[in-house]
Amino acid sequence: MAPFLAGLFLLLPAYGSAAPLPVVCVEAVWCDIAAQIGGKDVRTQALFSMPGLDPHDLTPSPSMARALVEGSFVIINGATYDDWARPFVAGRPDRLIVADLAEWQPGQNPHLFFDTAVVRQVAQDLAAWFGRQSGLDQEGVQSRLAAFLHQVDGVDAVLSDMRARHGGTPIAAVEPVGQPLLEKAGLHLVDQAFAYAIMNHVTPSPRDVAQLDQVLARKEVRMLVVNPAIHSPQIDRLLEQAAADGVPQVRLGEILSPGQTWQGWVGAFLQAVGQVLDGHA
Repeated sequence: MAPFLAGLFLLLPAYGSAAPLPVVCVEAVWCDIAAQIGGKDVRTQALFSMPGLDPHDLTPSPSMARALVEGSFVIINGATYDDWARPFVAGRPDRLIVADLAEWQPGQNPHLFFDTAVVRQVAQDLAAWFGRQSGLDQEGVQSRLAAFLHQVDGVDAVLSDMRARHGGTPIAAVEPVGQPLLEKAGLHLVDQAFAYAIMNHVTPSPRDVAQLDQVLARKEVRMLVVNPAIHSPQIDRLLEQAAADGVPQVRLGEILSPGQTWQGWVGAFLQAVGQVLDGHA
């Protein structure tokens, strides 16, 4: 664990088995990982868990703000993704801002839950923090951490196999939600300027629009990655064009569905990507 993390995780009052440790997360995906590591010894509350919505457009409610203030331990993504939450946790030692942990810089992809290295780091640091809480099953925490990291290893193995077989394959995306995974798989995002403009709610330049139209019409990309939460007349036209041009579309949202795990979510996406790359879609 990086030295600077010592300041992130300070001891909280002890919680016995009858009172699970409350963990509040803005995004459901970070709560899922916390629950997988903490098991029955933690109780998680995700503030935003509605698939199909764009977290960038979220207007926090008073109850969300209150949960962040009152939570015993809080996890937020940061990286401009949910920065509305920062003022509510400022100065608190009992919180984890994933962007700070990952040393994220402006201009980089904010979807840190799709970066396996960051996910691995978050899991390890959660386990270390849980390990400092009296009353928690420490052997259980370490066992669950090992099991989760094994799942992350499996995802990395799939990505390595994709890179070996399909590295350099050109793809396009409406918005760069899955870019950390796709880059690790060695796939080449040809419309990064367009995708980042859409993510940042900026109108893409005519040049970027024309370039994407052209690569779709010429089928110069193997797939178009679509965030189902993104809607506009321009995007709808783009999806219709891709369908007419015979370019396969792979969907990936930003919100973990209820009952789904991080590894199940990522695994389903990579399976869909692999089917297209292997010509089975």
